[in-house]
Amino acid sequence: PTQKTISSMARMIHISSKENDIILDPFLGSGTTAVAAKQLGRKFIGIEISEKYCEIARGRLRQEVLF
Repeated sequence: PTQKTISSMARMIHISSKENDIILDPFLGSGTTAVAAKQLGRKFIGIEISEKYCEIARGRLRQEVLF
């Protein structure tokens, strides 16, 4: 397990992709990469084996305000 901040993931996504690109996160966890991708107007695919973490990520992505 690793913890990443939304701002650090957003920085990486911003410099390595453009709007409407698809970001793949094969280890979704709580969805930090997906949240950052959504904030930056990227599409994303997240893969996670744990149903618990899928629910956490889904809840975070449902929020209107992500900051």
